[in-house]
Amino acid sequence: MKILLVGAGGYGVNYIRILLENTSPDITWEGVVDPYFAGHPAKEEVESRGVPVYDTMEEFFAEHTADLTVIATPTFLHCEQSICALAHGSDVLCEKPAAPTTEQAKQMMEAEEKYGHFIAIGYQWSYSATMQKLKTDILNGTFGKPVGCRTIISWPRSRTYYKRGGGWGGKVQKDGKWILDSIASNACAHYLHNMLFLLGDTMETAAEITEFRAECYRANDIENFDTCTFRLNTTSGADLYYAASHACGNTRNPVFEYRFEKADIIYNSDPAEGVVVKFHDGSIRPYGDPNADTFKKFTDCIEAVRTGKRPVCTVRTAYPHVQFIEDLYKSTPIHNFSPEYVYLDEETETVYVDGLFDALNRAYDEEKMLSETCSEII
Repeated sequence: MKILLVGAGGYGVNYIRILLENTSPDITWEGVVDPYFAGHPAKEEVESRGVPVYDTMEEFFAEHTADLTVIATPTFLHCEQSICALAHGSDVLCEKPAAPTTEQAKQMMEAEEKYGHFIAIGYQWSYSATMQKLKTDILNGTFGKPVGCRTIISWPRSRTYYKRGGGWGGKVQKDGKWILDSIASNACAHYLHNMLFLLGDTMETAAEITEFRAECYRANDIENFDTCTFRLNTTSGADLYYAASHACGNTRNPVFEYRFEKADIIYNSDPAEGVVVKFHDGSIRPYGDPNADTFKKFTDCIEAVRTGKRPVCTVRTAYPHVQFIEDLYKSTPIHNFSPEYVYLDEETETVYVDGLFDALNRAYDEEKMLSETCSEII
């Protein structure tokens, strides 16, 4: 099994570690493609293993082949790099999101058909044993019909975060390329996608969003938004609620409550407790920690290459999320928070909005839009 890594910085560092720690004799690390690898902290160790480094995928494929190409580059490169790998006979594990636009996502799906290889999208919860068991039971009717799902995340991010990778963070476009980077499309996309994934009609599909109401805000000096609340209607029949912010100043790791006719599925970000299903008859069933096997996506893709099966989360699975992000951009204005409530933590270089953390949590508890809980700061 020959592995190519495209993009060694940012999230790619995790794959560098996994590949350096690999002890399986039938998995060989064929190369790295990253034009900025000269300054990478793992450069010497990677080169000591005899792993060649290239600036472009074309240079790599001129001398090598790959069975699986792992793409951990900025979103606006996903489409062209995934198709390049397919054209050279490689299956692909591409980090989320699939692409910034539906046009690019469609190009990726068309390329899968043309070249006969898959593009898996790295939403790790989709590959998690916990989430797959949950989805199996949802499809089997164990919990009855879905009623509603809600999710909240508060992850403060510094100014450095938005300057990453040459400054594409928080951008709508850069150098003529669509990016649409936001808290909903990138950093916290997992938790929006997961609701859609679990409510899909089959294991490999996700529910589609039919209508939505959205509010988008920003405190940081960026093009796109860093805070949002959504109400979403879906093809599953269940309504979804999503609240997320990079500008609260306080952390609240992902929390969700998925309500069904016969049970509620609860997750409070406690690894010891994990996901718990509370049936309405009083019984409780644990499903484990969804973060226990974060890189199962990698091993699942390796197995998919070996067996010829398709991974559980492909571009098709991720497409409803791409569609929503594009529709959101086209239809929803971005409002700036009132400047008198916006502060800078000089020690962490984090911009935050005074009172936003409490307001966002209150909005989640009551499933309201942010304007309904903190009109004074927006």
